[in-house]
Amino acid sequence: MLSPMQFVFEDSEVAQLQLREKVLTVRFSAARVVEGGRTGSGEGQWMRLLLICELDALSDTGLDASGRLEGGRVRVGGQTLRSLPLSYEVRQPLVLELDFASGHQVRLQGHQLQLRTPEGAGAVESFQCG
Repeated sequence: MLSPMQFVFEDSEVAQLQLREKVLTVRFSAARVVEGGRTGSGEGQWMRLLLICELDALSDTGLDASGRLEGGRVRVGGQTLRSLPLSYEVRQPLVLELDFASGHQVRLQGHQLQLRTPEGAGAVESFQCG
């Protein structure tokens, strides 16, 4: 049986944060995706992903950030999620936090979050040296 693929915030590359009205779209140029619970450094694949969050309030704080993430998390329903299954969607109060390697931090409150693959996106193996 195949383990479900998981998106991992750490080491993922953000191409752009785009805010339209109260919808934030995080465009990943190289989102780190691993099989099941395997999250060791350098493991996994890279793919383009979209993380779409409907916000409770408008904010422009830190939304000019891009680049590699040191970490990130979604706080929802009393849980802190550092990885999300592909094709994830939740409709309840949440907090999205992104920690960039550059030192920028983004923390936003929302009520709906969706992680999806843009049309035509495929995965590329990770070949990092130790």
